[in-house]
Amino acid sequence: MSFVNNKQSLLVCKSLEVKINQNDDVYFLDKMAVEKLIKDRGDSIVGQTRYSLNVPELERALDSHEDIAKAQASMTIDGEVRVIVKQRKPILRIFNSTGDSYYIDEAGKLMPLSEKYTARVLVANGNIKESYSANYIYSIADIGRDSIKKAKSSLDELFAMATYINKDEFWKSQVQQIFVNNEKEMELIPLVGNHKIIFGDTALMDEKFKKLMTFYKQGLNTTGYWDKYSAINLKFKNQIVCTKK
Repeated sequence: MSFVNNKQSLLVCKSLEVKINQNDDVYFLDKMAVEKLIKDRGDSIVGQTRYSLNVPELERALDSHEDIAKAQASMTIDGEVRVIVKQRKPILRIFNSTGDSYYIDEAGKLMPLSEKYTARVLVANGNIKESYSANYIYSIADIGRDSIKKAKSSLDELFAMATYINKDEFWKSQVQQIFVNNEKEMELIPLVGNHKIIFGDTALMDEKFKKLMTFYKQGLNTTGYWDKYSAINLKFKNQIVCTKK
């Protein structure tokens, strides 16, 4: 065993193989970009022995990149270093009240925009104060805590809404924008129909969406009056209040 372990520690890396997920239609990084990240930090990889290759440090360095959710590295018995990278997946793009823009990813963390790729995701704007620079090191859950901010963060509500919408194929294709009004209430802007949906907060969110779906199916679909109303209000319990144009 001692002989085998010693032999393995002297094994020289002959090649580098990078695999990166792009099956979620996320293209912030490609193989060449990841290879460049490794080389730019001084890791030649090829030619290093297993003993000198610090795999945990390599993974930590890649994990710290703004577009990477998780990196795994390993070395095979024939000398190939394999690096598997999972990209972060944004689900919402924020345009705050000062013109700052950034993403929120599926894990509830803030993510900067990229010069290489623009994700086609749900958009939120309006009365949103939170900036990227002041909050990027925190998760959405942390941002709302009193130890960080005294006022309740609107990002928590927006993240909950975006997560719900992205899990449902119909709402994902129908809702294209979330607007936060001066009362900090959310208004949804649909793709089909010339109306806005006054949603309020995320309390009873599932019930509100089911109520809206029933109204779409039994109301608007049967009458064909998709452009008859300027607003559909879901804030009232067990009823929908519509405003005619």
